[in-house]
Amino acid sequence: MNNRYLKVTGIILTGIIVLIGLAWFLGQVPEITDQNVHPVSSSHIDTASFNRGDYQLPGETWTLYEQPLDLGWSETLLSVLDRKADSLQTASLMVIHKGVLVYDWGATDEPYITQSIRKGLLNSLYGIHRERGDIDLDQTLAELGINDTPPLTAEEQSATVRHLLTSRSSIYHSALYEVGSWKRNKPERGTHQPGESWYYNNWDFNALGTIFEQETGKKIGPAYYEEVAQPIHMQDFSPENVTYSRKGDWSEKMMGNESDHPAYMFSMSARDLARYGLLYLNNGRWNEQQVVPEGWIEESWAPVDIEMFETLKFGYLWWQFEDGYVYQNDNLGFEDTIYYTSGNRGHLLFIIPYLDLVVVHRVYTKGIDFWSQMNRGLFGNYAEVDRNEIYRMLEMIREAHPRYQ
Repeated sequence: MNNRYLKVTGIILTGIIVLIGLAWFLGQVPEITDQNVHPVSSSHIDTASFNRGDYQLPGETWTLYEQPLDLGWSETLLSVLDRKADSLQTASLMVIHKGVLVYDWGATDEPYITQSIRKGLLNSLYGIHRERGDIDLDQTLAELGINDTPPLTAEEQSATVRHLLTSRSSIYHSALYEVGSWKRNKPERGTHQPGESWYYNNWDFNALGTIFEQETGKKIGPAYYEEVAQPIHMQDFSPENVTYSRKGDWSEKMMGNESDHPAYMFSMSARDLARYGLLYLNNGRWNEQQVVPEGWIEESWAPVDIEMFETLKFGYLWWQFEDGYVYQNDNLGFEDTIYYTSGNRGHLLFIIPYLDLVVVHRVYTKGIDFWSQMNRGLFGNYAEVDRNEIYRMLEMIREAHPRYQ
């Protein structure tokens, strides 16, 4: 009996070790090498026309312009970016000036989990469907029939869609895909009334996904593919690139999260994310089509005061550095507002209108399933680039920009 018990125990332990080893092996972060997936252009760009402010939107594919010097860029300073990216766990980096791809590095065609950039991506769908009359930003959760388990209070249900878009609902309920300091430091439920205080709140962002699908009758993936990705010719995105982390998933149980509202997760390549940034830089217009209402982008980028930061502002699911000062008041020499959407571990999409710039930085993040989460949490197998390093790269890009030559 004892021998049988020991044999069974041994088999179970061996199985566990094998599974953990497999999770570790599958979760290894590959070394990203400098690979160019874009054709290099030998076509002439009229610099006079280019400098008038006209945007040259990419066609079916991006074309890397081989002579940024002709456009006023410092090729010497741009080349420094290669060494910087090589020294970090950067997976891909792109610089687009007035629609022209002047610099790229790494696996720009590889879809990675966008982390919290997902919120800035959902923004476009809200703008499109608000204009169509499908969504009323001033409706309350009670009017929409939105609740949760454990249930929301009557006061919490008085929050509006607009409160959720600006992360001011004051609903401090447990939320899916919520980790780190934002989870640890979340106030107790009932601490504030809706609209009274700002807190970066995954419950708000996830509930917005539920509300969108309820009010439009569309799933986020197919809606984004049809209404945004196709009009701007995204090359790698498909409806299946939106997946969900749901209540009861092992990964959520492991993090101690519980909510009825799934976390919608986007996977997207750098070159597709760059198109999205260019769409917003171009006021929501792509060639002859107004994809996202221009007024919606202006409204989304209107600053909302954040009590805990001085220069960092938040609009409708988008951040902004006011007057060009990045987080914690670091002065990188920018002279006007920087708009951006960001994700944990180093995913950033910057839009800098006064420089006609879109900058995309990505890291290797794959999978939201239990094994991927365990691998990251147990073994620390994840790529990460410190924000300050990315800000330094952004400063290097500014130094190479034609305006500063």
